[in-house]
Amino acid sequence: MSEIKNIGAFLEIDADGYIINPASLEKIQEKWFKPLEEAKEEYMARFGTALHSLYLRGSVPKGQGIDEISDLDTFAVVDLSEDEIDISWWKEINDRIKEKYPFVEGVEIVAIPISQLSESKGDQIMIKTQSICLYGTDLASTIAPFKPGFETTQHIQSIEKKVENTLFWLQEDKSEEKVAKKCAWIMKQLLRSGFELVMERSGKYTRDLYPCYETFSEFYPEKKDEMYKVLELAISPSADKQVIQKVVSGIGQWVADEAERYLKGHTSL
Repeated sequence: MSEIKNIGAFLEIDADGYIINPASLEKIQEKWFKPLEEAKEEYMARFGTALHSLYLRGSVPKGQGIDEISDLDTFAVVDLSEDEIDISWWKEINDRIKEKYPFVEGVEIVAIPISQLSESKGDQIMIKTQSICLYGTDLASTIAPFKPGFETTQHIQSIEKKVENTLFWLQEDKSEEKVAKKCAWIMKQLLRSGFELVMERSGKYTRDLYPCYETFSEFYPEKKDEMYKVLELAISPSADKQVIQKVVSGIGQWVADEAERYLKGHTSL
């Protein structure tokens, strides 16, 4: 196995056991402000008065932006229905900012209907524990705090379907670029799902890939090598369908089966 650097961290937990949001405007490195401002202006121009608030999550608002690796992970809360939301312009903005600011790996453009926020635990967790507000009224103050555990699982509820869909998708004729992107995506899903299986027992919370792998391996040492391969493919994705299929149908299916048992155990409580 090749060596992968131990990069990433767990979010701090306060005295009452709640997750502390590590993101802040003050932590953003100066070079990231100009591309962020351009992204913000696009959101404002595209959504106008329907733009309720704009957020940034990921490594940049934690002061950990890395050139040519870190994305600008932005998302908006909008006063529109899901059918009314149009983000078809994302690629134009992504390509323009990447060309103008080569250190930016990409720009994620997402819009969430404010009417659905109360029903979306995943979006609430993202706003409360991982994001900063760049524009508008910050909704974080209206969201109750979260503790590591079942209530903060976001990936295991759908990992079985994602494994199934990925194996089916790989049977189709796809370009190498698309296969590599799918590889990185499903491997990240598996790493975070593996961590969520043990999050409650560990009392920790993270989305970072290496800490997910490391914590999972503490509780499932017999699966450590297989999960390390998942970590490798998440960081250096492959375009080889057979390689991906072997991992997804192996440790991937195992994670999906464990997730089903975990969820059944909690829904029966």
